[in-house]
Amino acid sequence: MTGMLNFREFYQRKPLPISPNDLTAMQKEESRFEDCTHWLIALEGCEEKGNDLRWRVVIYTTAADGYFNQGSPFFRSQSVKTFKEAEELSKEMEAFARQDQLAIVKK
Repeated sequence: MTGMLNFREFYQRKPLPISPNDLTAMQKEESRFEDCTHWLIALEGCEEKGNDLRWRVVIYTTAADGYFNQGSPFFRSQSVKTFKEAEELSKEMEAFARQDQLAIVKK
């Protein structure tokens, strides 16, 4: 379940501003985060063998213009069986982002 995004089953949440502690932690890790201002949290459906659809949470950093690099997510969860499970995980990740702790959780 790696590779290109499945945009047919891609449901993004409203982008959230990256809080100061997360931004500082990310920029120390890699320079590619210099122009990032927001988190883009999304649910992606991925077909597995037997045409079963699994879900995962993907988080991208975005610039003010909304551009994100689909090949380089900040975070990608393990797949789960149901959309509801993935939605709950995305809400947890959003809560960490709002608490300025998403960069810590990723590690």
